[in-house]
This record gives sequence, structure tokens and C-alpha cells, in this order.
Amino acid sequence: MSDPIPKDGGTEAGTSEGIADESLLDRLPPADLPEELLLRRLGRLDTRRALAEICRNVPGLEESLLPRGIQADALTRKSGGGAPLLRGIARRVSHDAAAWGAFRTAIQEQIPPETFEALEVFSLENLEELKQAHTTEGLLLAALSAEEEPEEGVVGALVDAWREERGEAEKRASKDARVSDLESELERLKQDNERLTFGSRAAKERAAALAEEVEVLTGERTDTSELVRKAEERAASALDLRGQLDERIENLERRGAQLEKALEGERSAYSRAAERVEELHEELGRVVEERDRIRNALQDARFTDRGFGELLVRAIKNEVAALPASLESTAQAARLMEFMGKVLQAHADLRSPGEQGRRTSEEDPDDKDPSPASRQGKTDGPAGSATLPRVDGYARPRPTLSFRALGGAGEVGGSSHLLDFGKTKILVDAGIKPDGRGPVTPDFGGLDGLDAAVITHAHLDHCGALPLLVRDRPKMPIYCTPPSAKLIVSALNDHAAMGGGLPGGAPIHEVRKRLVPVPFGKPLDVGGTKVTLTESGHILGAASVLFSSGPATVFHTGDICMEDHFSIPSARLPEVRDIDLLIMEATLADQKPQPFSESIRTMVEVINDTTLERGGTVLIPTYALGQAQEIILGIKHYGKEYGLDRDVFIYVDGSVVTTSERLYAEQLGYMKPYLQHSDPREIFFSENIRAVANDDGARERILSNPCAIIASPVTMQGGASAFYRRRLEKSSENAVILPSNAASSYGTHRAEGEEEQWRVERVSFAAHCTQDELLGITEKLKPRQIILIHGSRRRISELAFRLAPNHKIHTPTVGETVRTVL
Repeated sequence: MSDPIPKDGGTEAGTSEGIADESLLDRLPPADLPEELLLRRLGRLDTRRALAEICRNVPGLEESLLPRGIQADALTRKSGGGAPLLRGIARRVSHDAAAWGAFRTAIQEQIPPETFEALEVFSLENLEELKQAHTTEGLLLAALSAEEEPEEGVVGALVDAWREERGEAEKRASKDARVSDLESELERLKQDNERLTFGSRAAKERAAALAEEVEVLTGERTDTSELVRKAEERAASALDLRGQLDERIENLERRGAQLEKALEGERSAYSRAAERVEELHEELGRVVEERDRIRNALQDARFTDRGFGELLVRAIKNEVAALPASLESTAQAARLMEFMGKVLQAHADLRSPGEQGRRTSEEDPDDKDPSPASRQGKTDGPAGSATLPRVDGYARPRPTLSFRALGGAGEVGGSSHLLDFGKTKILVDAGIKPDGRGPVTPDFGGLDGLDAAVITHAHLDHCGALPLLVRDRPKMPIYCTPPSAKLIVSALNDHAAMGGGLPGGAPIHEVRKRLVPVPFGKPLDVGGTKVTLTESGHILGAASVLFSSGPATVFHTGDICMEDHFSIPSARLPEVRDIDLLIMEATLADQKPQPFSESIRTMVEVINDTTLERGGTVLIPTYALGQAQEIILGIKHYGKEYGLDRDVFIYVDGSVVTTSERLYAEQLGYMKPYLQHSDPREIFFSENIRAVANDDGARERILSNPCAIIASPVTMQGGASAFYRRRLEKSSENAVILPSNAASSYGTHRAEGEEEQWRVERVSFAAHCTQDELLGITEKLKPRQIILIHGSRRRISELAFRLAPNHKIHTPTVGETVRTVL
């Protein structure tokens, strides 16, 4: 709620008349005027604001009477200043004629006219009547602020009456406090009595339970004695078995000696086999020479030649005969025999066109010179073919995956990916394109048999289309982390409040019902596919997704960041190696890392230069979720170290305030340990970092002094940041700091010929992995295949070029489907 704003016209009129009257400036307050009366009046915000307006018109009075802290309180939504500051102003009002005149002028407009009229008929006889109608404090302030001096004795009588009332009020308060203390003590004694009574009853019940437990233990002791007896009997049996085992060991040792002798004979046989292998290698060399000779002879031959078939058959038989007798070579021989059968069939068709189709892929029955390799191929054919993928019992078929990019492929925005494991279909993310380029939402039509959806985090480009998804599939579960479940609903509500709701979509409360929170690291079974969410380090609650379908493993990074944050832990990759498929983002695939701390240093330098040197204002447009909190905590953490002036106020406006005060404060368990024991109200705010009321009047007031403003949204096309941009961009004294995503969209909505005068500074504050970090992820996970998403075509192509030598890379576009064997 914003602070009340005093009437501008009345304040200015009172100021000009009061200051113009020299008699008011020469007058001092009565010597016996209570300081507590001044403190009570200065404690009111409207009095301080009126006093601030008056002091601006008297040179030097503003700095001497109203310190910077009180000026800031008058411009923000705080309802009271510090006691030491107010006491200092009260002393100055009591001893300084100009300050006393300004104070009197400030309270003149706050006293009703009828109170001034009542002073004209004031007397000691009608004092009680006037006190009931106008209060003693009101009459006293009216007498003190009147332009003409009241009659002698009026102020003294009102001061005495005011002190008497204060004394009686203090006595009543003391009496009420004593009664309240006695009642509290009585209530405490009652509670102690109830607690003792309950403890006595509990002790009796505990004694009875212990008696029963003693009986149970006695019975267990008897049972244990019986068990000990049986154990002793088993121990005796074990000793007998040990003797039998010793005998068997002796027998085995004798058998081992015999096997050692047999092994020596096998070694001799192996030596002879090795010599035979050497002979076979020599034979193989001769066969290779023969093969090369035949191949050279066949280069100029034509298939239609009469003698070509016999030549080719003989060459294949020679190849088969040269193969050693092993399981692998047998499979190769089977394939050669199959090919030879096809050649024989084709050769027979050339010889006898009328007999086409009679021969099969078996060996020609008229073959008069079957080679040993050919006979071996026929005999061992089934065993050899078992190594082929098509034969059951030796090699199971690998699972397949169909990846369909509904959005967020070859572009940033509208992320939505369908993973079809055959028996399970899972949708990862359902985002929109907040910039409005192209179709705003993914095309969810034709997604038959969808088992579930997983939302990686609460940014609109990953969850904004959920109302449409829930409308078409009202019973389908949507899995996310517990923090994301709250942040997604807030993001959808904020988007709808700014006019970005999706027509025809399900109500947001229906979306909330479909969200199923799943903790990090807890496996979830979806139609036979195990799904595990791991921390991705992008924003609060952001997750990567690990899929396990049979023997295959797929890892979807989502938006991932390996850099250390101020508010949340960085990404934690799963403890898996040699995964089958990695689906990886490429948002910053062409950039080098720039630590968040260096970005904070640049921000502090720009803020100091703009506010202290130029007397201007700095605007920092940002995402309300994630990026804003990192900037605020970074300034709190490094501000003093990097030289941020303590007199510079930093204001926070827009959805950043509610997101920080409420949503982040509710999720302290998912933030860094050093924040988990902090007061939620002090995590993001401090003495010089303050929230601004959601009111244009309050925003205008903070612009009256140099400051820095952190506001959402990041695009500056609506909300609080758009308001500040319109006020600041035409002056060269001001500056704007564009963090990452704001820098990419800055100027895209500017009208032709429109120019700005303010200073523009860009810093890196995107919570995404850069090129080296993405390469590091692939080195750790060692995927066989990679699908690159969530990046421009140029950045994806550059990253694919770096990864191509060691991995199979897919770079689909929106609407394209990748089918692969895992």
C-alpha cells in the first residue's frame, strides 16, 4: 500500500505565506513546550512530508533540518523515521526560530478550521467542553501555529491540561499493563497445572507399560535360552561339517595337482597351435594375392559374359576356404554363402531365362568342388548367424527413440519436446514465445497417447503454454519440482495480469491441480520409463531430466548453468557415464564465461558514476524470477567490496518485489545454506535497498533524487521498467544496464528514427552454460549421440562443429522429428 500524498496546492500555499511572514521566523516556541509533543507530531508521515516541502523553499534549511535518511523516509512507503533522527529535529525546532516557523507552517494545514475558531472563545471555564470537541493536543497545536499570538495564559493552560492528560493516560496504561500481566500469569499457572496433571497421568500409563514390557522381556529371555541351546547344537554340527570340508579340500588339492599336469599338456598343444596359426597366416597371404589377381581380372569383366559366373563363384569359395574356423568367421562365411547363392541364381537366370526363380539362396547342388569352408558354413550356419542382430537369443534389439521438436529447436523460446520411447510418450516443457515472433505456442495437435509432461522450470518460454495443454488433456499429470510448482502458478498469473493470457486456455487454478511436485533425485516411473529430476542451476527449482528406458539412458539438460550462484546451488550432473543420448541446450554456445561477480563490479561502477558524478538515475531491467534475485544478492554481497557508495539508494519495483518477498522466502530450503537461516524479510532488502509501492506517484517521487532502480519486465515493454524507461531515456545524465536477455531484445521494439540519450551498458547475467562448460558436460557424460536445442542456428552449428569428431550430432528444427537407435 502506498503512503498518503499530501495536498500539493495546500502545502505550497501554506509554505509561501508562512515563509513570507517575517514575524513567524523571529518567533520561538514557549520555553515549557513539551519535547514529547513535538516528537509525537514529527512521528506522523504527513507532517514530515509537509515539513520537507517547506524546507525546500528555504536555502540551507533542508540540509540542516532534514538529514538524508528522513528525506528518504518521506519519499518511500515507510511509516516512521528513526527515534534519534526525530529527536534531533525536535531539538532544532525548539531552539531555531526558522525551524520553529517551518514546523508551525507545516502543521497549520493539518488542523481543522473549527479548532482555530474554538480558540477565539477559549476560557478556563469552557476548557473541558472544548477538549471534548477538539482534543487538548489539537487546541494546543492550533494555539502554537496561529498567525496571531493567543491571549496570555492560553498556551500555558493548554500545556498543563495536555500534561495532565498524558499523566492520566500513562497511569491507565500502567494499570492496564499490570492487569494484563496478572491475567497472563494466571493463564500460565493454569497451563502449568494442566501440564503437571497430564504428566502425572502419563507417568502412571508409562509405569503400566513398563510392567507389561518386563513381562514381555521375561518371556523373551526364556525364548532366548532355548535359542542358545539350539545354537550350541548347530555349532557342534558345524564342527562336524568342518572336518568333512577339510577332507574335501585335501581331495581338491590333489585334483589341482592333476589339473596342473593337464594344463602343462594344454600349453604344449597351444604352442603347436600357434605354429599352425603362423602357417595359416602365410597361407592367408597367398590367398590374398590370389584374390587380388582375380579382382584385377574382374575389373574389366561384364556380368553378361558366359564365364563371369564361374569366375566369381570360384573367387568366393577361395575367400571362404581362407577363413579360420571361429564363430566370427563362421558368420562372415554365412554372409558370403548367401551372397554367392544370389550370384548363382543370377548366373543361372542368364543361362536359362525360362528357369528364373527355381534356384534358391542355397548352394548349387551341381557344385562338384565343395570347399571345406563351404561345408563348415552349412554345418555351423545357425550358430554363426546367432551373432547377427536379427537372430534371437544372442543379441537383443536396442530400444529406439523418436524426438519431435514442437518448439525451442534452432531458436530460443517456446520450448516443447516430445520423447517417444515406443511404449512411453513424455512431453518435456510447454513454453511460449514471449517476444511474439512466429507462432506464440507450440502445436500440441496430434499428440496421441501422451503419458505425462515434465516442466523443467518456471520461465514462460518453458511453461507459458500449460493452460492449452491442460485444456486438451485435463487428466494428464504434469511433473515438476516443489519450488517450480509455486513459481509456475505465479508466473502464469503475472503474465495474464499484463494481458498475456492464452485465449481458450484452462483456468490457472486447473493448471495448479495438475502440477505434481517431485523432489530432486527421487526416481519416478512413467509407463515403464524411470524419470529423475536433477538440479540444473538455472533458477530456483530448475531441473534437468534423466530418462531410463530399459538399457537406454537419455539426459535432457533443460536450461543449465554450472556457474556458482548467489542464491541457489549450481547444476549437479547425474552420476552416469556413457549415456546413449544427450539433449543439450546451446543458448550461449559461442560465448566465453564471464563470472557474475565481474558483472556486479561493472554495475557498481556505472551506478557510482551516474548517481554521484552526473546526478542521474540508473535503470536495471530484469526478469522478475531468478535474474533479479541474483543481481540483488550480488550487490548486497559485493557492493561494499567494489565501492558502492552507502548514500546511494537502490529501489526494487514490479513483480520482483512479490517474487522476492513471498515466493523465494517460502523456498529457503532449496536455496544456499548461508541463506536458509536468514530472516526472509531481510534476504533481498536492507537499509539502502528498498521496495517501491506499486503506484506511479511513488515512482515519480523516487525519481526526484539520484538512485538505481531494479525493475521488471526485462523487455521494458510494459510494467514498471517501461514507466522508468519513458522517464529516463531522453537524458544523457541517466543510464541503463542491460543484463544478457535485456541486451538481446533492446532496440527491437523501437520505432524508426526513435533515439535515446542515456548511457547504455551491457553485462552478462544469463544463467546458461557457455561453450567451454557445454563441452565439459559432454566430456563427463560421454554420450553416443547428441541433440542440440534452445539456441540460434548459428550457435548450434558452431557447437556441432566442435562436437562432431567424437559424437553423432542431430540439429533438428521446429516440427522436425529425429528417430534414432539408443
